Amino acid sequence: MGYESLLAWLEKNQIAKLDGDVVEIGSFLGGGTAKLAKFFGKCGKKVFAIDIFEPSFDKTKNIEGNSMASLYSQVLRGGNQEEVFRETTRKYLNVIMMKGDSKQVTVPCRAICFSFIDGCHDPDHVRSDFYLVWGKTVSGGVVGFHDYGADLPLTTRTIDELIEVNKDSVKVTSQIESKWIILLTKK
Repeated sequence: MGYESLLAWLEKNQIAKLDGDVVEIGSFLGGGTAKLAKFFGKCGKKVFAIDIFEPSFDKTKNIEGNSMASLYSQVLRGGNQEEVFRETTRKYLNVIMMKGDSKQVTVPCRAICFSFIDGCHDPDHVRSDFYLVWGKTVSGGVVGFHDYGADLPLTTRTIDELIEVNKDSVKVTSQIESKWIILLTKK
């Protein structure tokens, strides 16, 4: 997915030095969650990992007509997503797992320095996920999205709309194009 490139960008921009914790929406198997927990754990930050843990939930289709649910199912090969996540992240005591639909949760931290959104890819969820974290994102903090400019054009279009609607509070956007990541830094 590109967490190494993402972590290098976060390090270069000193995001871990900002006030606030971390939110990851869409944790899948926990590999990225573990990397975020290790990186931000050095600064005493918590990582709130939000996922519904139902691989069949995201019916969004890519340009080839494959649903995200079918792609997740192929990766899991009958395995249990939540069990894999728990095993992958078990040694990171700063991970707070929040099982549920991201449209129905409340993030319990008061401030956020970084969020990464890679949950359900339908436009309503993308919008909801952004607004779930943007209001608590500190000045200089970052909200990142995965699958920007990739094979999910509705996701990309929704992110572009969010950038336009919120342009007065977005300081700058940055991309890690090779990993389909866009990062919005808050004013």
